[in-house]
Amino acid sequence: MRKKRLLIYCLLFSFAIVFLYFVLGFQMPAMKKRIFIFAIWFFAEIYLWFSVFKTFDLFSKTKKRNKKRKITEIIFTVLYWIPALIIGIMMLFLAGKGIQNIDKSGYLTIMGICVIQYLIKFLLFFILIVFDAVTHFLNYFCVRSIAIKTIRKRFLKIALGVYILCFLLLMYGTIWGADNFVVRETTIFSNHKSLKNNELKIVLVSDLHLAVWRTKKPMEKVVQLINAQNPDIICITGDYVQFSSSEFIPYIPILQQLKANYGIYSVLGNHDYGRYSYFPDDDTRKKDVQQLIEYQRNLGWRILLNQNEKLILNSNGNSVTMAGIEYYSPKKLFKNEGDIDKTFANIDTSDYVIFLSHDPQAWHTVKEQNLPANLTLSGHTHGMQLGIYSSLIRWSPASLLYKEWGGLYSDAHFPNKKLYVNVGLGSVGLPARVGISPEITVIILR
Repeated sequence: MRKKRLLIYCLLFSFAIVFLYFVLGFQMPAMKKRIFIFAIWFFAEIYLWFSVFKTFDLFSKTKKRNKKRKITEIIFTVLYWIPALIIGIMMLFLAGKGIQNIDKSGYLTIMGICVIQYLIKFLLFFILIVFDAVTHFLNYFCVRSIAIKTIRKRFLKIALGVYILCFLLLMYGTIWGADNFVVRETTIFSNHKSLKNNELKIVLVSDLHLAVWRTKKPMEKVVQLINAQNPDIICITGDYVQFSSSEFIPYIPILQQLKANYGIYSVLGNHDYGRYSYFPDDDTRKKDVQQLIEYQRNLGWRILLNQNEKLILNSNGNSVTMAGIEYYSPKKLFKNEGDIDKTFANIDTSDYVIFLSHDPQAWHTVKEQNLPANLTLSGHTHGMQLGIYSSLIRWSPASLLYKEWGGLYSDAHFPNKKLYVNVGLGSVGLPARVGISPEITVIILR
């Protein structure tokens, strides 16, 4: 009987992966490449369920089951599978309506909450796999299977408690953490001749992901906090939208209130190229990207597309050069749009050079090629929206993917080339932040 159930689960698993692959391939082309992640999640879902089913003898015909137990089994089954059911319904809705024709904020919130519980389940699945491997080894040599089953029951009961605790914590991060903005200030001493007797206050923000906000109030608060700093320069390092340029439109009246003494400079992030959304052809996608660029230009922002420009600070001739690259990463995790050679072509190396790159890994190219970038400003990592970020301890799962994921970095071999990584304002995947607050960075450059 259990083998039959396992076969049914495997068939459902295979169907779900194929269905998801085609839906993502049509509606969100960039996500199609991550289908293996969904495959692992689905496998973990089935493995955990089969472990619970087997260990607690759910719906057993041989075990005495009173009415209370039957109700408990049904409730537990519904609660366990309802996130998968919701994702299935959302995928059907997405396939039918298309990402451009749905409430993106609602879609991202619902899917994000489902992703939250799957991340917790995946952690429990990983621990359970290790537990099962160890107990299988013990069972083979010396421990009776009945003892193992007792231990396994206790383990799964503890795992349920951990799941509930983690889920409540992440729901707290969804309701209160996602817009708990912090202003972090850091001072960089450059002693560069182009900044002699001149101090610059730079405000850096990144990863607005405007589609994720359920109301406009968070962005209104962000603009107020930025303007309160009286910045000389505002730098925005990409990912304004999640899927398409239309998400930018409702926020234009808010973003046009941003003020900086010397101007606002921006670059594009990986989400800004329309590869997470369906477009009938590539020309249409490129037009959408151009529309996003025009929105920023109409706001008076200086969007840097693989280019640099000199910024005169005063009548004494003090100046800095602002350089900005389109999305670029030496690891090519996403499609590169950036061109290093164009970005630094004919640059004034006598200036202090501020380099904007959405992905912080461009800093490694700066060092390897000894490019004239004194300060690289980036975002992209989000600090994975989970971790510890304090003056004493900084840790995040993002450190597994990015060596530089949040804060100020320097290299003893390149003392004049620093990097600051902003952990972002918006969210992606998870609509929550726990320990990694959305950040507005104030950099005092001397």
